[in-house]
Amino acid sequence: MAGFMDSINKGFATINVKTSNLMESTKLKTAISGRENDIASIMKTIGETVYINRTNFSMDMVSALIGEIEQKYREIEDFRGQLAQLEANEKNILGNSGGQGTEAKIFCMQCGAPNRIGGRFCEKCGTKLAE
Repeated sequence: MAGFMDSINKGFATINVKTSNLMESTKLKTAISGRENDIASIMKTIGETVYINRTNFSMDMVSALIGEIEQKYREIEDFRGQLAQLEANEKNILGNSGGQGTEAKIFCMQCGAPNRIGGRFCEKCGTKLAE
């Protein structure tokens, strides 16, 4: 019976973690897409500026825009790092780390954190664990 309850507990924890990660990764991917659209718009503005001022163009006319593009690329890299961290955290929590962490665990119904069998409360959030 305990094995069945552990299986149910792990199933709920898996759903909780995957749902939370899906929502967060969707937000990050949307932010990345928004930054990419901003970059395309800025590049269009640069092109228009160069064309309009082609006879007396100077880099000073677009240097601030180039700085904005560089900032957007830094933000995109930060978001991609956050996505990678989400994936790593999910693998760590759910035990999908390529054979590491294969000892039996009980998963918290509240936060999804793995806990050692026999523990009464979640080591991460303090919620009482199922017995």
